[in-house]
Amino acid sequence: MSASVSALRRWLIFVALLRLLSVYIGFFAYERFQTNLFDKQPSEVTRLYGRTFATWTSVTCVLSLTCAANPRVAGVYGATLFAFAAAFIHFFLELVFFQTISLFNALQTLIPAGISVLWMSAGWNYYTYMANIEVSEDNADSLKHE
Repeated sequence: MSASVSALRRWLIFVALLRLLSVYIGFFAYERFQTNLFDKQPSEVTRLYGRTFATWTSVTCVLSLTCAANPRVAGVYGATLFAFAAAFIHFFLELVFFQTISLFNALQTLIPAGISVLWMSAGWNYYTYMANIEVSEDNADSLKHE
């Protein structure tokens, strides 16, 4: 396995673990979203929003972990990339258009989502095509030695 694939896997696991905190907050402490995230318009955050946010975040968490397990599957890779792009767009719009979130709080999500979108977009061909070739060559080499 190449160092690049290992690095992406570690990143996806790290981001998924960070998301677990948001899942917990959404289900059990939605008020924290009012003060620690949507600080410009806290009244917009309801219990329903908290649960919806937690549900969406748990889905993206599982998606990231699934992609980390095998980033070579183009469908899973693409869905994971889309989830990061959707999160980036959502928080960018909340910051710029809806103005429900401060820049500092928006950056907490925009930075990891942005890094993920850039990394996964730039690496699309490598992770979904070239990494498969490397795996095939590794398997062929191991068969020769048996």
